[in-house]
Amino acid sequence: MRIKGEPKPLAGIRRIAIAGVLAAMTVVATAFTKIPISFAQGYFNLGDTVVLTAGVLFGSYTGAFAGAVGSALADILTGSYIFAPITLVVKGVEGYVAGRLSGRGPVNGGGAKKPALALALASGACVMVVGYFIAEAVVLSLFDRTFGLAAAVAELPVNIAQGGLSAALARLAIEGLRRSKII
Repeated sequence: MRIKGEPKPLAGIRRIAIAGVLAAMTVVATAFTKIPISFAQGYFNLGDTVVLTAGVLFGSYTGAFAGAVGSALADILTGSYIFAPITLVVKGVEGYVAGRLSGRGPVNGGGAKKPALALALASGACVMVVGYFIAEAVVLSLFDRTFGLAAAVAELPVNIAQGGLSAALARLAIEGLRRSKII
């Protein structure tokens, strides 16, 4: 017997499987597009493309899971251990915000219109840029002297480029998947 409004069992299993696959795709997209930056502590990657796409197409919770778990695992697998806890939080919030602002949040299950899509993708990318800036300027500087305001400022252009390019690629992916009727 199901409670009114409770999802069908298969729908719950399907949602878990999709979230897991998207987290794995985030790991792959992050690790295989990793470009170390000589003047910065972090690296450029396109994993945010999957995080933003997951949030917009599958909702804020799925976007948060794919971003948090997938991106943190990528940091661990690529040897960027110090970033993993920060990444867990920042990328999780990024995916959640993209899903929520696109209209795919836990309350409002509609699809995103073009203005909402642009706002959702830009906001998610901004969460990533601001989150890493604060983390590098304040939080990580408590544990490692190579971080601090100067390091955060040095990495800012890289994070802005990563967020912008990932948002643009996510928009292309979302529109392509919708047109092809795959999603």
